Amino acid sequence: GSEMCIRDRTNGYSMARTRIFLEGDFTDKIYYHIRMNINATSNMELFVAYLQWNIKNNMKLRAGKQFMALGREDWMYPENLASMEFSANDFTYAIWNSFGFQFHHQVNDKFRYWASIGNGVYGGRKPYPAPETSDIMLTARAEFQLMGTNWGIWDDMLGRKGQDFGMLLGAGAAYNHRSDTLTIADYSENGYQINVDYSVSGNGYQLFTQGSMTSRTYNDGLLDNTVYGFYGTFGYWFTKKVFGYTRYDLVLKGDHKLASENYASPGLGVSYYPFTWTNRVRISLEYNHLNAKINNTLVVPDGSLGLVESSYGGQQSIRFQLQFGF
Repeated sequence: GSEMCIRDRTNGYSMARTRIFLEGDFTDKIYYHIRMNINATSNMELFVAYLQWNIKNNMKLRAGKQFMALGREDWMYPENLASMEFSANDFTYAIWNSFGFQFHHQVNDKFRYWASIGNGVYGGRKPYPAPETSDIMLTARAEFQLMGTNWGIWDDMLGRKGQDFGMLLGAGAAYNHRSDTLTIADYSENGYQINVDYSVSGNGYQLFTQGSMTSRTYNDGLLDNTVYGFYGTFGYWFTKKVFGYTRYDLVLKGDHKLASENYASPGLGVSYYPFTWTNRVRISLEYNHLNAKINNTLVVPDGSLGLVESSYGGQQSIRFQLQFGF
């Protein structure tokens, strides 16, 4: 027999995102937040636009286009991630931004929760696994500080030196429904998602793990599926400015009929933060490895993941990134 080996190398650069923030207080009760995004294809989009009513006793209500609390990774700003970019798990299953109402209550130093109603969907920015619109979506997320009482340490996934120790358990659930009579008569879809995450943040290190299950049912039953995802990072500060990390990204095909391989990608990286008081400026170098043919998985190839479309084999990527904000 014979075996054909195909190797190819792709080089390039991109600006993954350029975001403009406008935020402030109309009164001590009303806060506004507007975020514009210029994506990698140079298109400008209204990313976030909401009003927040500070009701009382750490209770808030947001109305408008926003991110809904479900999984902890998707709840982060990109600059506050341990790694260079969001995971493939997040790209595939996250709700992304949606329009609706979201209530938040920080009950005490140990427990807080969010609840929302909107029109978001899982993976709404990608063709898979959901359409870009839905009729209704309900989400809820709760967080418990198993150890520690400082909510501020969970604003990022870095665990800088000098920070309080804490242990966090989070859980989120979502339901969305979509019907469409324009293309297929009486077409309808119901989607369900459950996320569970566990985080440790300490004096110079951090650990984050998250597992998810997404299930969809259709009125014809032909594409019913249940799929799974996992993502984890561990990071350690070698100095006050040098942060090293490992990551593992997993998107399981489950019983989905449109995929034949699982996406499993380990990686590692190092970041340099010139300023110890902010995460907005950093220089990163990251390596990732993928064994699967990405076209056979549920993950849509995306330059932000450092991967290109391929049906011939696995991929490896080395990426360098300069991030800054002001």
